[in-house]
Amino acid sequence: MSIAQTLTVPDDLVELDSWVLWRYEVRGGKKTKVPYAVTGRKASSINPQDWSAFETVMNVWSRYPNGYSGIGFVFSKSDPFAGIDLDDAIQEAGELKQWAAGIVERFADTYMEISPSGRGLKIWIRGSLPDNVPGAKVAQADGGIEIYDRGRYFTVTGRVFRGAPLQIEDHSKDLLALYGHMTADRKHAWPVQPQTDGRIPYGQQHNTLVSIAGTLRRRRVCDAAIEACLLAIAKHQCERPMEPDHISRIVRSTRGWIAK
Repeated sequence: MSIAQTLTVPDDLVELDSWVLWRYEVRGGKKTKVPYAVTGRKASSINPQDWSAFETVMNVWSRYPNGYSGIGFVFSKSDPFAGIDLDDAIQEAGELKQWAAGIVERFADTYMEISPSGRGLKIWIRGSLPDNVPGAKVAQADGGIEIYDRGRYFTVTGRVFRGAPLQIEDHSKDLLALYGHMTADRKHAWPVQPQTDGRIPYGQQHNTLVSIAGTLRRRRVCDAAIEACLLAIAKHQCERPMEPDHISRIVRSTRGWIAK
């Protein structure tokens, strides 16, 4: 199976000519992810001439699998997207660290994937930062948070986190709220949203259903019964409707969970 056949990312990203290759290099004694154009020269995150179509980048990586470590997507002013990078947010056992839980919960309905290290998370959303702010970076507990909407690239692994959807949702207000939290208070984790009146808030729907699916899976409940249960919860308790395809992806995402 080729590299291209093993990597699936949102169509919204695939449609843009904003892709680069990357590989690990040591700079100043530190292992760094350096972006490259398909021509073989180093790529700039502010020069569109260095970026290519998804298919072009995948073809080059397929031909030279040992020459590059992977592919990446460049954020720019011309696209509607922004990225949130949660560095060292996943514990060795695969569980989220406490400081990252509130952020993942708030953005649970949009595309997110595991970083190349296996310890970080990258989240794609629709939204933008203030005109004079291309990004922000702060240390958080034993990890870090970075947000960008232009002038940077994200590595792309296609390793979807907990069955996250392949759609990129609008979180403009949440992005600005996160930016405000990062710049105003660096000591405390972003709070988990409280549940009210028995309904599952929009930002918590995905993670809540994943958790329920996992619990049922560990009790040896079959796929059909899990899906039926999640569909009922989505219909009667979720703040916003969820597509059946989204529910099916959640069920499939828990198939590898080991009963404890």
